[in-house]
Amino acid sequence: MAGTASKKVLRHGGVTLALTALAVAAVVLLNAIVTSLALRYGWFINMNPTLLYPVTDTCYGYLDSYVMPQVKSSAEPIRIIFCDDEEEIRASDTQTFVLNTAEELVARYPEQVRIEYLNVWEHPSIARSYGVTASTSVVVAYGASSRVCTLADFFVFSVDDSQTPLAYNGEKRLAVAMKAVVSTDAPVCYFMLNHGESLPDYSLMYAATDAGYMVNYLDTLSFDIPDDCGLLISCNPTQDFTTEDSVSGYSEIDRLEAYLAGGGKFMLFVSADTFAAGSFGNLEAFLENWGVTFDHAPGAGGVEECFSIRDTGHALTTDGYTILGKVADTGRPGELMAPVTGTVRLGNATGISFAEGYTAASDGTWQKGDYTLLPLLRSYPGAEAWAGGRPVARTQDGFPLMTLTQRAGGGDMLVCSSVDYVTEDAMQSGIYDNETLLLAALAAMGKDDTPLHLVSQPFSDDTIHIMTTAQARRITVCLTVIPSAVVAAVGLVVLIRRKFA
Repeated sequence: MAGTASKKVLRHGGVTLALTALAVAAVVLLNAIVTSLALRYGWFINMNPTLLYPVTDTCYGYLDSYVMPQVKSSAEPIRIIFCDDEEEIRASDTQTFVLNTAEELVARYPEQVRIEYLNVWEHPSIARSYGVTASTSVVVAYGASSRVCTLADFFVFSVDDSQTPLAYNGEKRLAVAMKAVVSTDAPVCYFMLNHGESLPDYSLMYAATDAGYMVNYLDTLSFDIPDDCGLLISCNPTQDFTTEDSVSGYSEIDRLEAYLAGGGKFMLFVSADTFAAGSFGNLEAFLENWGVTFDHAPGAGGVEECFSIRDTGHALTTDGYTILGKVADTGRPGELMAPVTGTVRLGNATGISFAEGYTAASDGTWQKGDYTLLPLLRSYPGAEAWAGGRPVARTQDGFPLMTLTQRAGGGDMLVCSSVDYVTEDAMQSGIYDNETLLLAALAAMGKDDTPLHLVSQPFSDDTIHIMTTAQARRITVCLTVIPSAVVAAVGLVVLIRRKFA
């Protein structure tokens, strides 16, 4: 009896040991999986209680290249002016972030940068001369040139919460302002406004400002494109561009072609709702010459509808129309997009097709005569094009969603098939690389002084913004079904062994 009992004890002890080893192995495996996912998708929470954000070498490199050479030739420094007494600035948690960044810049450039304090209540006339309206503003001044930054400019907020910042954007904002005040001949970015264009918010304007442009508006039907136009943008037009005919004596298409022939840069943002068959004949004919067409399919009642790109495997919403895009990573387009290391979000997108006569080249571009088209952004393989409430097309290469066409001898045109691409959620969240991609495209167009690598620095955030709905479902299944199945299987083994022991 003693021997039998001993064997049972050893047997049960062996099961216990095996279960313990299995549990430890499961924990190690789960930890390895979560660590791998965290490294790949950036699932980190900043646990630094002091939230220090030192100026990066990238920022210093930008200033060394595009700002300090102009300042060194002058005896006058750049002044960073805080609009209250120093003790008040240091007493504010949010303003202290900016002050710390400014002090680091002064330490790096003691002869070129200086901090000043201006009590706007005691010196209202000086405040008015800068255009300051709040004591929380920060002025960057150089000679007679100045830029006013509000406190909110130094932080990134969610579109749903304008009070709680998601990230600190201080070094970029100060660097861009410093670049602006030392530049005496900054080009102008004109936003077209006579085709019903509308911006979803100010994010695209902020991106143009960050890139070093002054911003203005232009009616291309009434005025020629000015000589100082460094970038022309049409966002979400609802009316066609004009050509010279019996109705209109002016051709916007001819003006646009002449502007591009002189080395101009044009950006167009459309969506699946922009085009209906025949309503943009002039614009679509112009785009076709630059290699870009938009496919249509019969919808309800036989009405032609533009394709809407749906990708349930890489969707951020349950309907599958707000998706992650795949940035070019091979060939010449991949070389241009190398700075874009994060994810890109867009929604309500229509697919771009390459115009007839354009042929694929070995470097990943499409070419026709003097024109070279570069697909910068696609949907992931497996995405579908929908029209009329049904799938109408699929491609294993992914649908092109953003293209850059360059013409030998001058002219660059970027077409993005999603207006949602330039919304605040996508451009200013500190999560997605939408603005970085646009800056990289501008660099490819020849504007190499963009703050391409200056990014915001996230605060603590326990929300995972880049997980697709499909990934969320898979992880949910793994965390619920697999542990339950393991426990049930182990319990069944123990029950059987006890029964027949």
